[in-house]
Amino acid sequence: MAPGYERSYSPSPTSVARASDATGAEDYKDWGKNPWVDTSKDHLSTFAADVDTASYTIMRRKLTEGTLPPAASVRVEEYLNYFRYAFPAPAAGSPFAVVMDAAPSPFIADRYVLRVGVATRAKTLAERKPAHLVFLVDVSGSMASPDKLGLAQKSLRILTNNLTARDTVSLVTYAGSTRVVLPPTGLEHKDQIIAAIDELGAGGSTAMASGLDLAYEQAMKGLTPHTVSRVIVLSDGDANVGPTGHEKLLQIIESRAKAGVTLSTIGFGRGNYKDTAMEQLANKGNGNNFYIDSLAAAKKVFQEQLGATLEVVAKDVKLQVD
Repeated sequence: MAPGYERSYSPSPTSVARASDATGAEDYKDWGKNPWVDTSKDHLSTFAADVDTASYTIMRRKLTEGTLPPAASVRVEEYLNYFRYAFPAPAAGSPFAVVMDAAPSPFIADRYVLRVGVATRAKTLAERKPAHLVFLVDVSGSMASPDKLGLAQKSLRILTNNLTARDTVSLVTYAGSTRVVLPPTGLEHKDQIIAAIDELGAGGSTAMASGLDLAYEQAMKGLTPHTVSRVIVLSDGDANVGPTGHEKLLQIIESRAKAGVTLSTIGFGRGNYKDTAMEQLANKGNGNNFYIDSLAAAKKVFQEQLGATLEVVAKDVKLQVD
């Protein structure tokens, strides 16, 4: 259990239901299992440096509710990513440090588990680049519950209260239509930002594609070489993308990321949560994919780990182990 997380319910082994009993309309993609590889024939292992954590938080919520997480929702790398590790800082002049260690496998005799850790230098608050953030909030009818829009609003308050005077915020909403609730606004007007967040209400259908178009318009206004420009999508992922089409939408997000505007997704809610869509959006946007199930989780993402949440150290990183 992560520090600061308050457990409200501890299911006993007999009270844990099968995953299929409680999944409902939630959507998770089963990527299958990687086969065993004969390293005498293929000695290179290549993988992306994924820093998402949504899968772990989904698992924790499911267990707290007394059900097992759906097998397709389990992404082991995100379980590992959720925790902080005391890796040594990079040597002077090096952008990152690599740590490798191994231990006997707890599952299969005569096999070993290898951990490869990559660490970048931690930045202080003063070292972080100024951020121009666009909060893109789903205010459709499906978000009308305390663990969705209500928790999203609390999360945005935490984030806003941890930004600095060098940062700016814009607020865009989408449902049946889209709206710029707040144009780019400096943190000297924090009360105005908080008031705009507090006034949000849910209702209507979901036009995510139109919302993204409007959010990117706001994000481009703050795009400079010395500023982090990022769209932060807060949603349950249950969206009608509109006439743009899903694949085209992903292409647009990818092109915007290449232009310098990254995108992160923050998931909320249960019953109809679309994990697959939220993960794909963040992957194409060179951002992070988080899931928030409690106020403690919101504080972890937007307060304790704010620097890592906001600033991208490197894009499209691939690691190769020989």
